[in-house]
Amino acid sequence: MKTLLISFIILGFATITTAQQALKVSPIVKATASANGQKLQYPQTDKPEIESVLIEIAPGGESGRHMHPVPTYVYILEGTLTIESDHGSPREYAAGSGFLESMNSWHNGKNLGQAPVKFLVVFVSEEGKKNFIPAEAQPKR
Repeated sequence: MKTLLISFIILGFATITTAQQALKVSPIVKATASANGQKLQYPQTDKPEIESVLIEIAPGGESGRHMHPVPTYVYILEGTLTIESDHGSPREYAAGSGFLESMNSWHNGKNLGQAPVKFLVVFVSEEGKKNFIPAEAQPKR
């Protein structure tokens, strides 16, 4: 009986150790400012909402000039995304990289590569508020 109890305890520790070894944490982004240096600001609201979307842009395609009025996180799953903004040089983000988008600043995401670019976008917003504002009436640059 004592041997059986010791066997169960050893088996329990082995299971816990195996589960801990199966977990791998790889930090992607920890930031207090967006990619262009804007300080991170959360919306002041009593109706918080987080929305995530998967986006795919074909080779030669683009998102269209737009802005985000809320904090926006982007993680590149496949390909390379080029961000062209009204302020600063174009920035490239390859698969496995993440960044915080600039807020209230016009920019355009482009796929200049030969393969589709796929990325996850997470918006920290509030219910009923737009998180993507296209520049339909704005002149293209």
